[in-house]
Amino acid sequence: MCCSRVVVCWLLISSALAALAASAPEGCKKLSVDSDWPSVDVWNTELKGNEPRGPQKSWTAPDYTFEASRVPHVQTAVKFAAKHNVRLSVINSGHDYVARNDAPSGIRLSVTDLKGIRILESFQPTPKGAESVDKTTKVNTIKPIAGKQAAVTIGAGITIDELNKALKPSNLYAIGAAHGSVSVAGGWAQSGGHAPLSSYYGLGVDQVLEYKVVTANGSLVIANPTNNQDLFWALRGGGPSTFGVVVEATVKVHPFPKIISYSFWLNTTDYDDTHSIFTPAAYLFSQLPRLNKENGIQGYYYIHRNALSANWLIPNEFANASAIIAAMDPIIAKMTAMPGINAKSLIKIPPTVLNTTALGSLQSGDGGQSSSIPPKPPAHLVRRHGPGEMRAMAKGNIAMDSRLLGADELTHPDLAKALEKAIGTLPNAQLRNHLTGGGAVLKNDPNTSVLPAWRKTYVHMIAAAAAGEPNLQAMRDISPNMGAYVNEASVKNPNWKHDFWGANYAKLAELKTKWDPDFVFYVTPGINADLMEVKEGRLCRVKGAPAKLAQDMAPKSDNANEGEHEKARTSWPLLYMGKGVPPKMVAGAKGM
Repeated sequence: MCCSRVVVCWLLISSALAALAASAPEGCKKLSVDSDWPSVDVWNTELKGNEPRGPQKSWTAPDYTFEASRVPHVQTAVKFAAKHNVRLSVINSGHDYVARNDAPSGIRLSVTDLKGIRILESFQPTPKGAESVDKTTKVNTIKPIAGKQAAVTIGAGITIDELNKALKPSNLYAIGAAHGSVSVAGGWAQSGGHAPLSSYYGLGVDQVLEYKVVTANGSLVIANPTNNQDLFWALRGGGPSTFGVVVEATVKVHPFPKIISYSFWLNTTDYDDTHSIFTPAAYLFSQLPRLNKENGIQGYYYIHRNALSANWLIPNEFANASAIIAAMDPIIAKMTAMPGINAKSLIKIPPTVLNTTALGSLQSGDGGQSSSIPPKPPAHLVRRHGPGEMRAMAKGNIAMDSRLLGADELTHPDLAKALEKAIGTLPNAQLRNHLTGGGAVLKNDPNTSVLPAWRKTYVHMIAAAAAGEPNLQAMRDISPNMGAYVNEASVKNPNWKHDFWGANYAKLAELKTKWDPDFVFYVTPGINADLMEVKEGRLCRVKGAPAKLAQDMAPKSDNANEGEHEKARTSWPLLYMGKGVPPKMVAGAKGM
């Protein structure tokens, strides 16, 4: 009886609250507290298979998750979001560091299960687009034809690890992120896409031959050089979840490369000397444009307060061990002779040919070398419908900062001072330098909308630490004409339109208005992000001119989720061979 009374009372209270609820304000996305929020019956009828939000603790999440395994599923979700004016966020492999793939309300659309691979001897763009693939498509093999560009059509959820495993029997190789679980067709390529071998083959955007995309009205659109050219241009650099939901891509593939690796580590004589390392570090930077051009050297170079390490990758015609030794030995000799540097601490791994397993590890973590390739934290996985089935989950906003550096910046007279300021005093701070520019990246492709500064970039620098907020203002001060890679940047980066898209922003803004005038898709940092604002937890259209935030930062997102800091590795005491006793690592950090 008591239970019945409680239920009746609750129903009466719920009815009263519903009667008092107001509809969503004009120009704003609906929230579940609004009277015009879709009913449960509407959700279950129009978006069958959705998963309501479960019990939440400190992490906010959308009201519903919808997992698409076929293109019509994506169209249904987009149409539902547009019709009912609810927030739509899109997640693929979950490796977004600036929290664009999550929201505290509406629908989270997952495209992780859009699979399928078809390898092509060549590709010719047509209005009909490439033959579609899905998870039932059987992976084929081909014999590459000399003089023809081989390609592959993939579902949006295909990761670079999955793709290269499928390509290996055809002796082919695709460009992808350093972490193997990153999807090729998702935000990685749509914002630029650097890779372990991008200096040799070009950025991720340079690989894309065609996109199939679901636009704001739910239509499936072909975007390639002959069809919807403006959308194709926008998708090749304008960022993810902005112009539509990419469901399929056709990208270039290349003959499987021969690669040798070369690594070295060096630290200061005294552990407490946090000054001397930056002079040799700046000198090594100054040599990178020449090493890249003449010796094909690319890869990863880490700076700590009292140590540095590098892991170079040298592909194909440049893969000559004696030439690499001849190029690097004089540079290392000069570095070890500099004041405060412990020559006895030098560790060199001579040029080593990477076998297919080692080459595959370039897409699985760090190539087998400590502090070589950035230890990207894997997307969080949660169990879904049955045993063994997992779903990528959003990571929140990760504290980091980044800057792109060209030849002028790498030879700047104040570089050593800037590096010392940039690394700061945060615990276990690192400057992770990606020599993933230069070479083919310098070749401008007018059919891409990627930040133009990439076309003069050699190094993409990331500042990371075990706690606090890294700040690369010192690097911005010596590189005013460059910018930052939006996929791995600080959401507080000043002058965000210039730094993330440069001269391409104005045209991208026009195309955003053309293809998504009602903001079915919204991300920040993103194109036209300042035309929306967060009011009492909901997204609303800005009335009048957009407000300019302090230091011209991108608008704050409605997604308040903060991700964990990267538990940065340290060179101490792993590489320490100097005087003094290294302190303990910061609690929670790993790498000892």
